[in-house]
Amino acid sequence: MQFLPISLVCLGALLLMACQTQKAGLHEKPKPDAHILFEDSMADNWEENWFLDGKRATLEHREGGLAFITTTSVVDKRVDRLPFDAHHAILWTRQEFEGDIRITYTYTRLPGCSWQKLIYVQAQGIGENPYVEDIYAWRRLRDIASMDKYFKYMDLIALSLRDQIRCKRYPWMDMNGNDLDNEFKPRGENKGLPDGLPLDVVVEKREKSIMLRITDTVTGEPVVDHTWDLTDEQVNKNREPVYIDKGRIGMRQMGGHKMLLRNFKVERL
Repeated sequence: MQFLPISLVCLGALLLMACQTQKAGLHEKPKPDAHILFEDSMADNWEENWFLDGKRATLEHREGGLAFITTTSVVDKRVDRLPFDAHHAILWTRQEFEGDIRITYTYTRLPGCSWQKLIYVQAQGIGENPYVEDIYAWRRLRDIASMDKYFKYMDLIALSLRDQIRCKRYPWMDMNGNDLDNEFKPRGENKGLPDGLPLDVVVEKREKSIMLRITDTVTGEPVVDHTWDLTDEQVNKNREPVYIDKGRIGMRQMGGHKMLLRNFKVERL
């Protein structure tokens, strides 16, 4: 019996191993981007990734995204607040996000909008029972999404899309009912958010700053581009925690607002 030289045996083994490795590689799934924490086209079942405060909102898939619609209240809020508040709603991520993050999505105002919308960043409960840090745990207390449930009992950063863009720190008051300074200034300029125009939204939230940029997808020009310093000593006075660092993202709409959301993503900065 003749034996092959050891060198040829070793070479054959190496070639066999390389072939097997190459075949295995064909079936490997690409590794996910470690920087992407959350991604939703908004074209599929929204309840997999989101939950809703408020019972009267309409959520329906159209044009490759999610239409989020609240009805207009005909009640004077100064006369009968409860039925007025019943028209508000918030769409929350089921997932929480910690640390410095970038939020991006495409936003289109649908015809017939009236009230503004807000972006809630890294929201948690204040930690006093029943308003525990996990806001999902006390969501039933927000079946009517009245504003006081949020500015009294949640820690978060809020961006308000109005004639001027406002950045506020919740809560607005402590547990003894004492008012807290809550607005980071100066306000941002708003050059216009017309109906029907797709807008690319970017929010970059760091411990001590937050940036909002909204860009016209047709012209590439920003209609909002502003960064707020979150270290204001007066706003941060008597707060614990001082800085917002962890929580869910919420899209708040007052009654009578209609928007289309597409391609929502959260990344680690």
